[in-house]
Amino acid sequence: MNLDFDLYWQKIRNGDVGALEKVYKTSFRPLVRYADEITGHQQQSEEVVQDVLLKIWENRLEISVKESFKSYLFKSVHNHALNIVRHQMARKETVNILSSEEALQFISDNYENNDYLIEKIFSDETGEIIKQAIDELPEQCRRIFRLSRFDSLSNEEIAAKLGLSENTVKTHIYRALQKITAALEKNI
Repeated sequence: MNLDFDLYWQKIRNGDVGALEKVYKTSFRPLVRYADEITGHQQQSEEVVQDVLLKIWENRLEISVKESFKSYLFKSVHNHALNIVRHQMARKETVNILSSEEALQFISDNYENNDYLIEKIFSDETGEIIKQAIDELPEQCRRIFRLSRFDSLSNEEIAAKLGLSENTVKTHIYRALQKITAALEKNI
């Protein structure tokens, strides 16, 4: 991203939609990757970034950027993605705590605003419920889920490795998440 974000921020504040488009084109992918570390969902991460950029445009006259605009973008994406995850955890609609250890460490290190949530997510009891739910999955479903969450393989990589279609892989991961969610709802 070789863009003078602060210069473009001033243009955006002055209503230059072209400057917003340039920031969008330059920073969309890196911001999505960053959001994906938090949400664990590509499509959701894209929505987070789009929401943030739209809010910045709509509230450009009220926003006060104290540091660099680039930092502001990443911090806004960070906060919005966190709010999405917190909302989902509260509603127990998704189980995405089984991401890579690097992502888990990132969450642990950076989300000190809600220590109770982190403690609950990583508690031994919750971990045991999740482990048991995974162990109870049918063999192929369990294998696919572990390759996805523990080995951090993409759906495409898993499909190639096991000689399956990507849709089959997606279906198994979806079913695994449903069963884990059901186990958590039953026990938490």
